[in-house]
Amino acid sequence: MRYSFVKNASPQGIRSGLAEVIKYGIIADAGLFDQIERDMAKLLVQDTEALTDVIARCCQIKSEVVCQDEKGNRSASHLDFGHTIGHAIEAISGYGKLLHGEAISIGQVAAARISGRLIGLMPDSMHRIENVFRAAGLPTRMKLTKAKFAKLLDAMHLDKKVSGGEINFVLAEQIGKVRWGEKVPVKLMEEVLLAPEPKS
Repeated sequence: MRYSFVKNASPQGIRSGLAEVIKYGIIADAGLFDQIERDMAKLLVQDTEALTDVIARCCQIKSEVVCQDEKGNRSASHLDFGHTIGHAIEAISGYGKLLHGEAISIGQVAAARISGRLIGLMPDSMHRIENVFRAAGLPTRMKLTKAKFAKLLDAMHLDKKVSGGEINFVLAEQIGKVRWGEKVPVKLMEEVLLAPEPKS
């Protein structure tokens, strides 16, 4: 199958779509993540062969995850990696100011950093995750004041993954493996999301 529809997408649209593509590598396939890192330049110029290969694998992963979820193991929740924060960022930014992929890029990087602090995602993996989004030309951080963080937290509590007043996060143990249902202390979220951009 040739994914000719991407030829009509703008460069910004392609970058936004890559945020979801990268997600599949993080949640389920370290080899796919390696491939995305390696072929990012080709993906950005819409190389047909490179795009066809990674999109086909993403579709396969989604099918596998949904099939497993139908057996009652909640694996479809893994698809929400980075989306709890990303959706809240969209809400407080005003819908349309950020593309969905741009918001969830920031959300996935934040989720990776939280994963490092809470469940042991290795620093090298955290850096690789942030760097691959940067290589895609996507934002990885958002400047927040404490007042904006409070609004972000309120927006996160409206998320569908809230249970009993607590937000259930999807966090990464390693690239290619995530787990759902992690409770993240508000203080940790604040520390991660309000941390200044590191100096290059």
